[in-house]
Amino acid sequence: MNSADILQISQQLRQSGMQAIDIRDASTRLRLVTRAGAPVAVAVSQSVNSSKCATSDEKTVVRSNALGIARLRHPAQAGGTALVAGTKVEAGAPAMYLESRGILKSIESPVSGEIAQVLVVDGDKVDFGKPLFTVKAQA
Repeated sequence: MNSADILQISQQLRQSGMQAIDIRDASTRLRLVTRAGAPVAVAVSQSVNSSKCATSDEKTVVRSNALGIARLRHPAQAGGTALVAGTKVEAGAPAMYLESRGILKSIESPVSGEIAQVLVVDGDKVDFGKPLFTVKAQA
């Protein structure tokens, strides 16, 4: 188990709302505990430069913030539409999902706009930092 695994487990613990987790294998024991009732903020990796204002010609690349399998629609929405170029998205709204260690994590759009390009296929294995899709910001 490396530091990236521990960080990912920690983020998933916070998102799930669980208070503690204890993981053991042959050579390692990891116990993570969150404070009950304390608000928790999860850092999300984004490729947006905060000092730069988005213009209508600018495209934001959204990257994977964990290892996992790309899901272009929620698995429970079998008949739902998958993420495709031209789809309108709102800032903070789930655009696609990342399945990691049995946990489904939403990947939100950092800006409101239109999906310019989807860079992965449903079921692709993705690494941390891999570009998933681009968003053309609304003016």
